[in-house]
Amino acid sequence: MSILRIRDKNVSFDPRALAAEQRKPAKLLIPRRAILRGAAACIALPTLESLLSRSEARAQAVSPALRFMCWHIPVGVWGPSWFPVDTGTNYTLSPTLTSLAPVKSKVLVFAGIQNTPAVNPQGSHGCGPPGMTTCMQGQKPQIQVGISVDQVYAQSLGTATRIPSLQISGTDSTFSDVSYPAVYNGTTAWASATQPLPPIANAGLIFDQLFAGGATTSGNPTAIAAAAKRLALRKSVLDEVMGEQAALVARLGAIDKAKLDEYLTSVRASETAVQQAMTAPAGSNICSAGTMTRPNITNGPDTNGNGKQIPDPPTYSAMMINLMTLAFQCDATRVINYQQMNGGHSSYSSFPWLTPAINKDHHGMSHHNGDVATGLLLARVEAWEISLFSSFLQKLDAIKEGSNSILDNSLIFLSSEIADGNGHNQGATSYAGFSAPTGKPILLAGSAGGKISTGRHAIYNNAAQADLFIALLNTLGVPAKTFGAAGTAPLTGLTA
Repeated sequence: MSILRIRDKNVSFDPRALAAEQRKPAKLLIPRRAILRGAAACIALPTLESLLSRSEARAQAVSPALRFMCWHIPVGVWGPSWFPVDTGTNYTLSPTLTSLAPVKSKVLVFAGIQNTPAVNPQGSHGCGPPGMTTCMQGQKPQIQVGISVDQVYAQSLGTATRIPSLQISGTDSTFSDVSYPAVYNGTTAWASATQPLPPIANAGLIFDQLFAGGATTSGNPTAIAAAAKRLALRKSVLDEVMGEQAALVARLGAIDKAKLDEYLTSVRASETAVQQAMTAPAGSNICSAGTMTRPNITNGPDTNGNGKQIPDPPTYSAMMINLMTLAFQCDATRVINYQQMNGGHSSYSSFPWLTPAINKDHHGMSHHNGDVATGLLLARVEAWEISLFSSFLQKLDAIKEGSNSILDNSLIFLSSEIADGNGHNQGATSYAGFSAPTGKPILLAGSAGGKISTGRHAIYNNAAQADLFIALLNTLGVPAKTFGAAGTAPLTGLTA
């Protein structure tokens, strides 16, 4: 880890830590990672204790690989169903958060957090997404924000993983809100104040990036041809590495053999799901039939006529969750930025998969004007969104790393570009008949190896979200002193 790589006025570091970094001798960072290789295909493996030296095993136990993720849900939330009414460790999950019950002990629910300095007075869906992760207000007409919190950590890690960070989205549709550049609406990952990192909205491309040697992006004719041949023959990348797999298994103990089998089974299942989506009838698939191009995005029936969404969001989301789980499990990356959908008109145009179906667009419903019936429709949508989040957390928690799980060794931050869709605000919202504290909807899952005290509802008094980010960066080993427009000190009360 090195903070010398990070040059952005959005974040500053402890001068003593900077001086210590400058005194360190330069060294090549090559992670020790077993890889199965075949013709134009490679699969990075999870940590297998049988392959570690004693010193590496001790280092792994003391300092496990820490993952960080930002998860964006669109257009804010209906507060009365989102925020719990009690506090502490014995709080009751709110109706929207009920699906978190299996991992409640590993989730921290926040109230009383605000991110007001990061977004203009309209709190728009245009500058809101980058504001959620940079805590800076985007400028217009020129592109100018700041480095996002996920990229601070990614850049500090350097070449520790094959993929510095993954940017993933549920759509490639964007729109310009109140004259902000459309790119603001399209990504929450920013490598610098002027460098957005566009997300991938395609399960096939992500699978290739993780497991097929980067065939779709490397430009290597041999790799591209091999990937095309595998697709035509419906041949798994695992089939190409079978020889090395057999040799590796002979070197493993019983526990690692089971771990490897579970991991490769997950890879096979994800690949099969992606291939099935690619070969489904046109108009009902996620990826264009027979190709590895972007998802088959079609116009949705929203009233403004400009909403777009994937035909089958539940299936698509499940694929992405499986791939993100594998990305962390195989240590292909330790940083993921996930936009479940973009904000405003780029969010869902309807919800035919819910029971009963909701035939209204997400953005339109978010302007509820205090109507409880509309708010309860929003709550059903948000409960579905959180059920996806919970399923991801449970998958991470089921994968053991020594005495912890991958979830234990992670920090997963979830929020939205605004607090309440009707208010377009970044802080507390008043609702008729609801008196519990509100604020930005923020969840934090995982404890970074036991460093964060989870399993509770924590209420703050108008605390800055940027200060929360400083605390998270510090927990991840990045000695940040300031962050964003208002972050001046780490948020207190988080540590175990």
